Amino acid sequence: MVQTKTNRIYNILRDQIKSGELGEGTKLMSLRRAVEQFGASKNTMVAVYDLLVANGLVHSRHGAGFFVAHAVATTAEPANLREARDSVSLLRAQLDRPYTVLVGDGRPPESWLLNSAPSVSLATGEGGYGTPHGLATLREYVAASHFDVGISVSPNQIVTTFGANHALDLVIRRFCRPGETVLVDDPGYYPLFAKLKLAGVNVIGIPRGPHGPDCDALDSAAKQHSAHLFFTQSLAQNPTGFSIDLPIAHSVLKVAERHNMLIVDDDPFIDVPGISGTRLASLDFFHRVIQIGTFSKVLTPTFRSGYIIAEPGIAQSLAELKMVLTVNSSSHTERLIANIMRSGRYKKQCQRLSKRLAMERNASIEHLKRIGFNLDPEPIEGLYGWLPLPTGASDIEVAKAASEQGIFLAPGSLFRVEEYAGAPAMRVNWSRVNDSRFYTFLRSLF
Repeated sequence: MVQTKTNRIYNILRDQIKSGELGEGTKLMSLRRAVEQFGASKNTMVAVYDLLVANGLVHSRHGAGFFVAHAVATTAEPANLREARDSVSLLRAQLDRPYTVLVGDGRPPESWLLNSAPSVSLATGEGGYGTPHGLATLREYVAASHFDVGISVSPNQIVTTFGANHALDLVIRRFCRPGETVLVDDPGYYPLFAKLKLAGVNVIGIPRGPHGPDCDALDSAAKQHSAHLFFTQSLAQNPTGFSIDLPIAHSVLKVAERHNMLIVDDDPFIDVPGISGTRLASLDFFHRVIQIGTFSKVLTPTFRSGYIIAEPGIAQSLAELKMVLTVNSSSHTERLIANIMRSGRYKKQCQRLSKRLAMERNASIEHLKRIGFNLDPEPIEGLYGWLPLPTGASDIEVAKAASEQGIFLAPGSLFRVEEYAGAPAMRVNWSRVNDSRFYTFLRSLF
C-alpha cells in the first residue's frame, strides 16, 4: 500500500513522540518551519498536525502552537513484562521451531501422540458456554482416573482450563500479590518463573535433588519469607526427571502444615504408568495441595486443555476467576477428550507412551555413557533428563554451538531461579535424544 505524504510525515512525528525523542510538553515546529523541513505544503502539514491531535499525541494551545501530550513513560514496557519475556526465550525457540534436532524441546514428537481425534457432536443444551467448572463428563472421567490410583476426588473439586499454563495463571492471580514471596523448585519449570515475575512477586528457589526438594531449605525459606505458596512437581519433574520419594513427601507436607502453606503440584504425566515416586495429593487428599494436570503431553498440545484439582472452596473460587477472565474453557475440546477417554484410547495411549519412553530413555543413557557422560543417579522414568556437562563447560555456549548446527538444546541455567555457580547441565528430552547428529555434536565438543 502506497503511503501518502501526510501519512509518511505523521508516522515520522508519531514515532519520535512514542520513542521519547520528542518528550512530553515539547513544542512542535511551527507550520512554516515544518513546511520547509518536510518539503510539504501548508495544507499537508495542517492535516498532519490535526491527525496528531486526533490521536491524542499532541494538543494545541491557542496562539502558542502544538505541544506533545504523551511522555515516553506512557509507552515504555513495564520491567516485570520485560523480565518475564526474557525468561521464556527457550519457550519461544520451541514455538518457532527453526531447528532440525530438538533434544531440548519440552514435548514428545507429534508422531508419538494421537494424530487423529474422533469427531464429536454436542448433545442438546451443550452448545453454549457451559459451567465455569468445565464439562461435567470430562471432570467425571478425571475423578475416576484418580480413584483408580487410590485418590478420592469429587467432580466439584475439578476446574478445567486451557492447559496447565492457564491453570498456573489462575492460581497465581488468585493467591499471589505483588511484593509477596513464593517458593519454587530450583531447578524448576522456567515458564512458571516468567509468570511469577510478571505478577511482581519475589521468587525463592528451593534446591531440588534426586529425591525431591530440600526440606530444610523449604522450612527455612517459608519461615524467613512468610511464604504461603510452594510450586513443585511430584513425579518425573521438569527438568530433572526425578520424583519425590515417600519420606520427602511427608516432610514437605509437614512444612506446609507448620507454615500454613499451600502446595501447587504441576504434574503433566499424572496418567502415564511406570513413573514411581509419591504424589503429594495421595497423602494430603487436597487439604493443602492444589493439583494441576494437562492432556498436552499425552494427547496433543493443540488441544490446550488441562485442569486444576483442589479442595471445594478453592476450586469454586478458581472457577469464578476463570469465568471472569475467559468465561469458560472449550467444551468442544473437552468433549473430544472425554470421548477419547471413554473409548479406551486414552489409557492405551498412556501405556504406549510409557513403553516407548522407557525404550528410548534406556538406549539414550547407554549411548551417552559410551561417549563419556556420567549420569549419577541415572534417570529411570519420565520424559526429561538432567545431563551434566564436563567441568568448566558453559551450557549457554554449548547451546549456541549446537544451534549453529540446527540442534536445539535447553541450557540448565535457564531452569534456575538465580545465577548458578555449580556444575553446568542441560535438560534433555528422552524422546528426542536418539539422533546421530546430536551424538556427533557431543563427541566434537568433548
